[in-house]
Amino acid sequence: MKVTDRHKKEKLKLDQMMRVLFRLSKRLTVQLINGLFGERFATEDVKAIHYGNAEFILDEYERIVGDLFLKLDTRRGLLHYHVEFQTLNDQSMVIRMFRYGFEKALELAAGREDNGLPLLAFPKQIVIFLEENEAIGEELAFRMRLPDGTETVYTVPVLRYWTLSPRDLQERRLFALLPLQVFGSRKNMRLIAASTRTDDEKRQLFAEEFSRLKATIEETLAVIRDLHRQRLLPTGDMDRILQVLGNILNYLYRHYGEYKQTEEEVSHMIKTFIPEAMKKGREEGKKEGLKEGVKKGQLKVARNLLKLGVDLDTIVEATELTPEEVTRLEEKK
Repeated sequence: MKVTDRHKKEKLKLDQMMRVLFRLSKRLTVQLINGLFGERFATEDVKAIHYGNAEFILDEYERIVGDLFLKLDTRRGLLHYHVEFQTLNDQSMVIRMFRYGFEKALELAAGREDNGLPLLAFPKQIVIFLEENEAIGEELAFRMRLPDGTETVYTVPVLRYWTLSPRDLQERRLFALLPLQVFGSRKNMRLIAASTRTDDEKRQLFAEEFSRLKATIEETLAVIRDLHRQRLLPTGDMDRILQVLGNILNYLYRHYGEYKQTEEEVSHMIKTFIPEAMKKGREEGKKEGLKEGVKKGQLKVARNLLKLGVDLDTIVEATELTPEEVTRLEEKK
């Protein structure tokens, strides 16, 4: 596989991981929209959440693909939102945001008029920058001069994700973005790998970076545990968040060296965390008498743990499934 093809495939996989975080329970998704766009929806204010088309074909048959478009059916009517995840500081990003917004407005414009004129209504937009870059401000903007000579400024707000700790995300109720905390290590690892340092120097720097990564994981898991104990993070949502966290960690370990000691320590942290958190989830489910739902939840969690490479004994302890049931799931993978 060519390097460029592999890069595209990896980017696509990372994009897919991030989209999972916007497909959690209705409550967490509404909280996420509130936190990102300054809305104040209660869960019951939103009748339904729809995920819109993100691919647009231009006149020249050029294809542009955005990250995520959401439509909320609310008591205020239908509202549209657009979220882009970005790692590097791309100067053309604001132009692309305008193009995405314009194409979505065209798509939604059919039959819409205001005072007899066609109405182009852009979705609310935000760019989430994951990796640290002090050149990135609080918004992206460009000036647009209209044919009559008047000018307007087109702006898109920015979330500088790297400035937020797990506790900050907890306070702002951006629970769904917690697993992206470990993404901050990627830039430093990439710089170390591309440097002209000796192999021994690189090995030492990688060891230090993985130690910082371990501390980030510990803090992130502590917040997830607190949220679950407070019943602010349902077991199903926690499971998907941990799945994304595990996938990003696998990406980092796969790309930046074999540091088995650190990898095993991190794996142990997550394995130790899972049974404790799942035990509370099982107790809550049993109290409510949802035996069938509990069983389905156990099977779903077991499947995801198998994907993460968690050992059989830990899965059995976390889910209360029998070893035979887990083995059957493994055979179906």
